Amino acid sequence: MPLDDGYSFNAGIFKVQIKGNGCTINCTLSESAILDFLKENPDSTQNEIAAAIGKSLRSVKSEITALKRKGMLEREGARKNGRWIVKNI
Repeated sequence: MPLDDGYSFNAGIFKVQIKGNGCTINCTLSESAILDFLKENPDSTQNEIAAAIGKSLRSVKSEITALKRKGMLEREGARKNGRWIVKNI
């Protein structure tokens, strides 16, 4: 059932559809939480992301890899001094 704020959820599969800029992208609830966190905190480390969203470091690493593969997230700069760029969706 679509919600008014542009998000819709399927409880059976735990997927969220994010609508924006004329397209719809499917991602998991955890991926959505990572994107939301990184929009506000682009300089965060993966450890900080994991602590903020309540997931394990391994889960965050896997989901960041998936987000990069989907073209929704990229890393700019060095490992220690870089920042995350959330792509417009």
